[in-house]
Amino acid sequence: MSQTVETPTIDALAVDPAGSSGAASAGRRGHVRILDSFAAAAPLWTALQQLCPHSGYQLFAWQEAFQRHLGGTRSLCLAAIHDPLGAPLGLMPLSIERRQGLGLARFIGGSHVNFSMGLWRPDAGRVLGAAGAASVLGQIAQAAPSRIDLFALTGQPHVWEGVDNPLAALSHRPSPSFGYGLDLDADAEAVLARVVSPNSRRKMRKKERNLAEIGPVAFTVAGTPSDIQRLADLFLVWKAERFRALGIHNVFAEPGMRSFILDAAGAGLGQADPALELCALTVAGEPVAIFGGTIARGRYSGMFNAMAPGDIQKDSPGELLLHHLVRYCCERGLTVFDLGAGEAQYKQNLCDRVEPLFDQFIAVTWRGQLATRAMAARAAAKREVKQSPTLWAIVQRFRRMRAGRGDGLA
Repeated sequence: MSQTVETPTIDALAVDPAGSSGAASAGRRGHVRILDSFAAAAPLWTALQQLCPHSGYQLFAWQEAFQRHLGGTRSLCLAAIHDPLGAPLGLMPLSIERRQGLGLARFIGGSHVNFSMGLWRPDAGRVLGAAGAASVLGQIAQAAPSRIDLFALTGQPHVWEGVDNPLAALSHRPSPSFGYGLDLDADAEAVLARVVSPNSRRKMRKKERNLAEIGPVAFTVAGTPSDIQRLADLFLVWKAERFRALGIHNVFAEPGMRSFILDAAGAGLGQADPALELCALTVAGEPVAIFGGTIARGRYSGMFNAMAPGDIQKDSPGELLLHHLVRYCCERGLTVFDLGAGEAQYKQNLCDRVEPLFDQFIAVTWRGQLATRAMAARAAAKREVKQSPTLWAIVQRFRRMRAGRGDGLA
């Protein structure tokens, strides 16, 4: 279980490497240098990808494309961490944004990343310990290209691929949402039978037959630039319409989102292993549901999905697509399928593993200390609402009411 500590600070992180204090000793467990570009980080990043547990969100190609298209005015802060012998120990891909005069350090990707983490050597937690992890953040704050008042490191897993997250040794609190996952094996039908009841599977087969009366039903993975562009454009249109109906701010309307999706999916670049894969369920050749995900180290991580609007939704094309996608992942020999963080019935219907996540709001300056209290309180309130079916239903109903009046939530 995670431990919640109010308004943590890193006063002890003003590390003087030449001193003899405990902080300096901790600093010698992990030495930080800041890399000012993805080109400078590429050799280390590539090496760590071969060695360190990570999800598709931490792939060099995913992170570089996101920062280039959606980084905006955020300062790049790629922190390379080395052990006392100078060997690579980890890399934290951060960016620094200025909000009302406050310098916030976050993992690149923000809310679009379901599992935020650094690339850490499997023994990093043992090498650093709590004091060393704190020292790493202090050194980052000292060497960063712009002032950091607060580290806002949200949506982190406690453990990934059986390896402890070194930052979990520092003060943290539970994230508002859990991650949802499914273990795979070669027998896709056995996997589906494990998590989907016989009655539900019969209903899904009936729904697929209903769609087949319109035209042939097929599962397809976008493999050409034109296919990628078609699915990306449909997804963005469908998602915008869905968010309007729900009264939710459209996070996919941010300028640069389309370019990021096309770039990460390899449209026009001929990438052998794109950072993003788009797939669809089609009826009579027309997409009726779209899903996007990223793959790393045998794990498929779902990023986004959308369904065609209209009556066709009664036959659950989104869930049908997921069943086909699970089969496809099993065929490819993948071992884990996840649907990311956040509450949704379709996730509970398909996944049998819940992955706790944690948030950290760690102040560096007095400005950060003031902001930490507000951010931590907001996150705690959000968690209480999301984990209460009654409160969450009220929020959703309120959003739909506002959407009906044409003043959807910002």
